Amino acid sequence: MIKVMMEGFKLYNHNKWPREKIMEYSSKRMREMIKHAYTSSNFYKTLYKRAGIEYKDLDAVPIEELPVIDKEMIRNNFFDIVTDSISSKEIEMAMKNSELMVRIGKYILVHTSGSTGKPCNFLYDIDALDMIEANMVRISIGGKKEIGWSDFPIKVLYVASVGSGYASTVLAMNGIKKYRAKSMVLNAADPIDTWKDKIKNFNPNYLAGYPSCIKILADMQQRGEINIKPKKIITGGEPLSKEISNYLSSVFDADVIDYYGCTESIFLGMGTSWYEGMYLMDDMNYVEVDEFGRLIITPLYNKIFPLIRYRLNDVVEGFDREYKGPLPYTHIKRVIGREEEIMWFKNENGDKDFLHPLFIDDLDVEGIKEYQFVQTSDESLILNCVKLPNAGEDVEEEIKRQLDQFLSKKKLRNVKYEVHFTDTLQIDKITGKVKMVINAIKQE
Repeated sequence: MIKVMMEGFKLYNHNKWPREKIMEYSSKRMREMIKHAYTSSNFYKTLYKRAGIEYKDLDAVPIEELPVIDKEMIRNNFFDIVTDSISSKEIEMAMKNSELMVRIGKYILVHTSGSTGKPCNFLYDIDALDMIEANMVRISIGGKKEIGWSDFPIKVLYVASVGSGYASTVLAMNGIKKYRAKSMVLNAADPIDTWKDKIKNFNPNYLAGYPSCIKILADMQQRGEINIKPKKIITGGEPLSKEISNYLSSVFDADVIDYYGCTESIFLGMGTSWYEGMYLMDDMNYVEVDEFGRLIITPLYNKIFPLIRYRLNDVVEGFDREYKGPLPYTHIKRVIGREEEIMWFKNENGDKDFLHPLFIDDLDVEGIKEYQFVQTSDESLILNCVKLPNAGEDVEEEIKRQLDQFLSKKKLRNVKYEVHFTDTLQIDKITGKVKMVINAIKQE
């Protein structure tokens, strides 16, 4: 705990560095990571040699001339990327585990959700996870609501769209146990009318989750149905608009932190309610954009599984290395390629309740490659599916069985649905991503 706290304050001091020092630090760490990958990973040594790049070239070769990699390359070369000797049998067993984060000795295997295609796996070492936890200290400093010693043990309320959330949420849940913090998860798969009683005697100083889910809590607070007083609200996973940020800050009288991370690099950057836009932390990741505005990242803190110039599907707006603001890091206006919509329905009692689109990641049917929801009314939807060639005859029956379970748990058995099989799903022309939800009706 002390180690992580001290590292967090050290990272906070980076906030006070001049921009030139940050970029010098980031570039130095980038070169170190490239050399480490070349000497310790069969994948990178082969990749660079094919491009005519030898070890002696690594101090001088322009970064932009190094090959860009993507998720498919990671999926096909996982074991050659790993820089330490780990039992392939252990890793293969961990890959079959349905948990988002699986410990393998001194390492952690993390699964992607699969929302943009087939799931993929990434490996972290303990030092990397400590660095990510230390950033939770860094991002908690500042704003109008300071976290002090009187707030310990920390109490955290998570509003999770799928169980305990994605990797960043699971990491936080595991990490805070070391500090004897208390936590509670509101599962969006549970009926909304159960939330009030569950949090009645739990007053958190941190509130975390997807903006769309936290807004539902804010609406409940606005109507007087709950009364919680968090000091910090940490959102992530979806774009956070200025309007929603102001609304959450006003309703809860709290600081809002827009946390930006992904499975490939669990901490990329943040925005807050006390400054404009979002900063990408150059001391944690070397960041670039391609000609389409897609982010290219090199995490600088995870040596067991180096990702050198890894291209995300996220499209960012206003990437600016020269931005003159309160922090010395690369600035963006926003991430424009990650927004998903939630679907509101009339439930069995005639009241409104919702299905979060990320339920889709809990649908696990062998023989299905991708899903997409199309909401057609407040009591109906279509589920579009792309089958794999090996799909069995009972695939539709299994989809319906699992979806019936979700609807039953949410008291939405009145919602009618159809399962359609198609060769392709609708793709967002800007981001290249498959939208998980298409609203064919206008919400009130």
